[in-house]
Amino acid sequence: MLLDLKAPLLWGLGLALVAALATAGIERTRAAGARTDAAKARQELAEYRGTMAESARLAERAQRIQEQTWRDRVDGVIQDGQKQIAAARADADDAARAAGGLRNQLATFRAAVRAASAAPTAPGGGAPAADPLDLLSDLFGRADTRAGDLARIADERGAAGTVCERHADATTPP
Repeated sequence: MLLDLKAPLLWGLGLALVAALATAGIERTRAAGARTDAAKARQELAEYRGTMAESARLAERAQRIQEQTWRDRVDGVIQDGQKQIAAARADADDAARAAGGLRNQLATFRAAVRAASAAPTAPGGGAPAADPLDLLSDLFGRADTRAGDLARIADERGAAGTVCERHADATTPP
C-alpha cells in the first residue's frame, strides 16, 4: 500500500518537474528573442544616428555654401558701391574745377567792367555800376558753391542708397 501512495506523489513531482522545465525553456526562448530584438534595436539606432549625423553634416555644408554665396554677393555690392561713390566724388571734383574756371572768368569780366567804368571816356559815372556787378558776382558765386555742395551730397547719398538696396537684395533669400 505504501507503494500505492507514492505513485501519485511521484507523478505529481514528475509533472511539476516537466512543467518547470517547460516554463524554463519558454523563458529561455523569450530571453533569446528579447536579446535578438535588443541587438536589432541597437543596430537600427546606430544606423539612425549615422543617418542623422550625415544629414546634419550635409545641412551644415549647404548652409555654409549659402552663407558664402551671400557674402560674395554682398562683397560685390560693396565694391560696386565704392566705385559708384568714387565716381560721384570724381564728378563733384570735376564740377568744382569747372566752377573755379567760371569764377576766374567772372573775376576777369569784373575787372574788365571796372577798368572800362573807370576810364575817363566812359559815359555817365561808372562807379555805381560796380556795386550791382559785385552783388551779382557774389550771389552767383554763393549759389554755384552751394549747388556744387548739394550735388556732391546728392550723388554720394544716391550711390549709398543704391548700395544699400543692392545689399538688401543680395542678402534676401530668393
